[in-house]
Amino acid sequence: MHSGAPPKAFEFYIGGSAGPSLYVRLAAGRLLYEWASAGGYSGVVMEASPGEEEWARFREIVDRLGVREWEREYVSAHSCCDVTYWHLRMEMDGWSAVVRGANAYPGSPGPEVSKQFREFRAAVKRLIGREP
Repeated sequence: MHSGAPPKAFEFYIGGSAGPSLYVRLAAGRLLYEWASAGGYSGVVMEASPGEEEWARFREIVDRLGVREWEREYVSAHSCCDVTYWHLRMEMDGWSAVVRGANAYPGSPGPEVSKQFREFRAAVKRLIGREP
């Protein structure tokens, strides 16, 4: 059974110059997030309050998806025009990493978003109370 405690550090960003962006971060025990469109932030920072059950579920998904084994960087040869950038910083249970990508994702050989990454993104959205 996973602990229901939040990670020591957590920050996730996904977005690009064209589409919508999402920025989620843990700050002083509070889970803050903001949406943006076309590269500009709305300036509206919202707060989510996931409980122990939600954090335990998130930790379970992180383990199941093998996030600890992700490479430090994913860059695609297709990173020319409409680039989707993402960045993850996480510190949990004595493990910490900074992972990032540009039109490339863990578990995907090309610019297609992998099932693994889609599941991770969905888990983050569930944490902030936005069911995917």
